[in-house]
Order: sequence, then C-alpha cells, then structure tokens
Amino acid sequence: MVSRSIVQVLRELAQAAFGSGMNDEELKAQAIQDPEQAERLIAIESARANAKFKLLALVGFIAVLVILSLIVAALFVIDKAGDLKLPWSSIRTVLGTLLGAPMLSALAWWAVRKLRGRRGGGPTPQAPPESRSEGDQNQVGTS
Repeated sequence: MVSRSIVQVLRELAQAAFGSGMNDEELKAQAIQDPEQAERLIAIESARANAKFKLLALVGFIAVLVILSLIVAALFVIDKAGDLKLPWSSIRTVLGTLLGAPMLSALAWWAVRKLRGRRGGGPTPQAPPESRSEGDQNQVGTS
C-alpha cells in the first residue's frame, strides 16, 4: 500500500476544490507568458505583503503600549510607596517595592508548580504519560 503525506492529500483536495492544477512554478511560467496574469499575481503578492506589514505594525504598536503602561504603573506604585509614612527611609521603601514584587511573583510561581506536582498534574519530562506507548519499540504485542 502506497501512503501519501497529508500535505500531498491536502494539496490535491485544494487543487480539486479551486480548479487550479498548477503549482507555483507552473503559475510563474504561465505568468511570464501572460502579462495580465503576471500583473494579477504581482497585485496579489503586494496585497499580502501590505497586509503582513500592517499586522506586524499593529502588533508592535500594541506591544509598545503594553510596555509603556507597565512602566507607568510601576512608576506610579513606586511613587505612592515612597509617599508612605514609614519608620525607615523612602529609598528602602522603593527598593523593597522593586525587589518585593518579583520575589512575590517567583514565590507564587514556585507554589503553583509544587501544588501541580503533588496533584499529579501534567506530564513532565521525567515522567511521561502512560499513553505514549504507541511509538515504543520495546513494546510487545499489547494492543
């Protein structure tokens, strides 16, 4: 029995559905001969490039906004922590805030990992799930 890859089957289905039996090389060869199709392919490719550029610009803009909002929030918290009337200096308060937040985050992350480990949640590289025996070459006729 000859087996075909999934990509080949999907490509054949797409060609049957859309009616084009040509691959990229054949399309390019035909575009060289037919100037109208060449212009159409160029327009399609430039539209794709413009769409990718716009999407990348939008994602970058959102990332910059998120980073700036995090910086503003951190500065706001540090300013408010420095205004507290505490028996020690405001520098200690600011440093405690800057160092305490990541320490609390790390402690919470560690605690969550430990709780998941006790509950037996999720496969780890040390203990793979038992359902992974499909590709085991040492397995003897258990199916």
